[in-house]
Order: sequence, then C-alpha cells, then structure tokens
Amino acid sequence: MTARPLRRLASEDNLRLLKGRRLRRPTLAPWMIMVLIGVVAFLGLGFARTSLDQSAFQLAELNKAISEQTAINRQMNLEIARLVNPARIAPLAEELGLVIPDTTNRLLVDLNPESPVVAGAEREGKSQ
Repeated sequence: MTARPLRRLASEDNLRLLKGRRLRRPTLAPWMIMVLIGVVAFLGLGFARTSLDQSAFQLAELNKAISEQTAINRQMNLEIARLVNPARIAPLAEELGLVIPDTTNRLLVDLNPESPVVAGAEREGKSQ
C-alpha cells in the first residue's frame, strides 16, 4: 500500500467544521471509593456481629457456671445444717464420754490484775 495524499475539501461540499467538546471517559475513582466503603462496611458489620456472638457465648457459659455453683452452695448449706444439728452431735458426744454437767460452778476472774501471774509460779517474784 502506498501513501496517498489527502484530498482537499472543495468549498462546494457544504461541509463545515463544528468545534465541540471531546468525549470524556467516565472516571472510575468515585465508583471505586463507593465500592471500597461498601466492602469496609460489610466487613465491619461482620466483625461486630462476630464479637457480639462471642460475648453471648461467654455470657451463656458464665450463667451456666453460676447456676452450677449456686447448686453446690445450696448442697453445702444443707450439709452444714445437718452437721451442726445438736440431735446428731449429742449421741457422738456421749460415745466420747462427754456429758452435760449436773452442777455448774461459777468462776470469778479478775480482768484487771496488777501483774500477770504464770501458772505454778509464786507471786513474790516469778511472774512475767
């Protein structure tokens, strides 16, 4: 193929040149920003939902542990009440030789002694 020279437009063709605007390609930046915002929002909502679900699972486990410990506490209180019952202790005390005394002796104690006395020591100089 050989190069041909452009032909000149004749004035009688009734063609004229109109200046117009160049067609611009649509820019992708605003769409990319909107898509990025949408993806970040979707991932953020997924993360928030996951963390809330984990908190709910932990709360359920804690409630279960509380109910178990409450049941154990009730059993322990019943055992304490059973063990301190005088009707249970009295026969055991009698087996060991402990009895309720018939007579009681009053013991008067001076709470303000001048000097403490060691048991078995004489008052004259062997006190602490």
